[in-house]
Amino acid sequence: MISIRDRYRGTLLGLAVGNALGLQVEGWSRDMIRRKHRSGIREIVPDEVTLPWDDDLAQAVILAEAILEHDTMGNDDLARRLLQWADSNGRGMGSQTRAVINALRHGMKPSQAAKLVWEVDRGQPAGNGAVMRCAPVAMRWPTDRKKLLEETERSAAITHYDPRCAWSAFAVNLAVAEALHGRTASIDAIAGTLEASGVHANTLDSVRSVAGRPLEKLQLEGPTMGFTLKAMQVGLWCLEHLENLEESLVSVVEAGGDTDTNGAVAGAILGALHGAEAIPVRWTARIRNADQLVSLADRLLERATEAGEIAVAVPK
Repeated sequence: MISIRDRYRGTLLGLAVGNALGLQVEGWSRDMIRRKHRSGIREIVPDEVTLPWDDDLAQAVILAEAILEHDTMGNDDLARRLLQWADSNGRGMGSQTRAVINALRHGMKPSQAAKLVWEVDRGQPAGNGAVMRCAPVAMRWPTDRKKLLEETERSAAITHYDPRCAWSAFAVNLAVAEALHGRTASIDAIAGTLEASGVHANTLDSVRSVAGRPLEKLQLEGPTMGFTLKAMQVGLWCLEHLENLEESLVSVVEAGGDTDTNGAVAGAILGALHGAEAIPVRWTARIRNADQLVSLADRLLERATEAGEIAVAVPK
């Protein structure tokens, strides 16, 4: 039986290894990956353990630390943390996040910067920067659906104003929250929760369209690469392909597109479902400061338990 502590650790470690596994082929097509990696993508590049965390993992850690300090997502606090990260690391930062951070640097209020960036680009940007980092929110509020939606929206809005970004992150967090309780969410149930919460029709259609579809039909390459709904769909696809964490995560990465973020989203859900023990040691050994991720996961579990979000005894 998988312990809840192992599921919590698996969520952050799964996000980390999925992110790292996909980095080496980020932006590649499925065909290019097959041509250049005939044996598949099964190993994390050895140098990864010496490099700063990529943005998917780094920003997830930022959310986790903000939650542990304030027990909520505040615009001013997240803006400060993101600016510090951009100055000290910033590896892999997406163009939408970069534009928001530049606006913040020039004195724009945190409550307005993301909206301005979105409006300047005529309401088009809906990148996957919010959905890639959202899992710590589900780890803190795995039971209270109203609070989970509220805090997920706050975590998204600091950089990604488009409603599709918050909704897609909420869909992923619903899957993570159920997994932390030892349950596999159905795509239909997630769609039902989103519909009852007032989700826009196009996001709801994107959720429902995942059911029963093979990975190659999700169209992860080309113009939609990096789109928030695509990263969400990859995560939800995993709910119907749970036989083996390693095989599912490898399949996601080898499908091409924004492979590091797709891997991060899939890894968080798969890690929560299978637990940290199911993640290959050869992968976690190449994650820098993996022990810090374990500590953050344990602290989020303790916070959720203290708040009554986890109603079971947590063994040490």
